[in-house]
Amino acid sequence: MIAIAIAIGIPLVNEQVRIAEVRAAADELALHLRAARMISVTKHKTITFTVYADPTSTFEYEGMNGKTKLVAMPGRVRIAPASDRSIKFKSNGSVDAASMIILESDVSGARERWTASVNSVGLTTLAHARVN
Repeated sequence: MIAIAIAIGIPLVNEQVRIAEVRAAADELALHLRAARMISVTKHKTITFTVYADPTSTFEYEGMNGKTKLVAMPGRVRIAPASDRSIKFKSNGSVDAASMIILESDVSGARERWTASVNSVGLTTLAHARVN
């Protein structure tokens, strides 16, 4: 009985770990987008948030100290090529055009997709979908 429970439980736990990993990456992305907006308002300057899609799956922007912050996604999480290449936060926190960044990870034959959307006033929201 214990062996059967373990045989059933391990794949379920692995799937939940992968789902949590992509969710955490999406939360981190949203946090960095909000930070870039805050920095643009605080410093009264345009901050460019540059996105590098798969295969590098990284993004960068100028931090509060003036140095570039480069952040990489975890190994199983990728930034989809359909994502916008850059987002420019103006000194008032707004952006030129609404933008989105899509994170994806394959989990149990499906794809976990998180979309970080930045509207024209610079506010970030996250949306989740599981696609086949």
